[in-house]
Amino acid sequence: MSASLATVFRECHRLRRHLRDLKDEIDRGPRILKARQTHLANEEQAHKLAYDTIKKLKLKQKDDEGSLKTIEQQLSRLATRAMEVTTMKEMQATKSEIDQATAKKNILEDTILETILDVEDRTADLPNVEKRWADAQAEFKEYQVEAKERLDRMIEDQKRCDAELLKQDAQIPPEVFGQYSRLVKGYGPDGLAGLKGLICQQCRSKVTEGQRNDLEGGAFVCCSSCGRALYPTGD
Repeated sequence: MSASLATVFRECHRLRRHLRDLKDEIDRGPRILKARQTHLANEEQAHKLAYDTIKKLKLKQKDDEGSLKTIEQQLSRLATRAMEVTTMKEMQATKSEIDQATAKKNILEDTILETILDVEDRTADLPNVEKRWADAQAEFKEYQVEAKERLDRMIEDQKRCDAELLKQDAQIPPEVFGQYSRLVKGYGPDGLAGLKGLICQQCRSKVTEGQRNDLEGGAFVCCSSCGRALYPTGD
């Protein structure tokens, strides 16, 4: 293989690999965007949930306070009845009702206190909730700007590499170009492989001294193990 053809193959291999990497990176863009959108939606939901939870807790507190007021009224009536009963049976029945109502009253008071403390804690954390939501929005906007700039750069790089690859392909002799085309069509960028010493850099197999000599003498040589077109790496 002549030095000029070796240089062309080396550059074709580099360009095709770079174009493959660019395409993979561009193709990843929509998946990354979707993940970012999902994260933003989750943060928005967390922001809404923080306020909804406080609202529901306050409604629960109001309902529990209404229930507590009802039980306190019940206890007041039972206390009046207790002073009016005349038989032991009535006294025991009234005492049982008072005990049950008192137990409910105690539970409600504890529940209301827990709710009040919960609301206070959640309300105190609202500035953090707001900050997390604001940060999430700012990060997403920043990502959108950076992603667009990066995509524009990659598309320009892709166009430049496509044009350069056409120039490099045009330098390949006709008697070689057919086989070269079949290899890159079948294997993509990996249709070409560097040869470092006697080792094919695609499959790590060892070629013969004769094959290397043929390659250095200007012949078109393919790896006998993986079938890739070889070029000397130069190191």
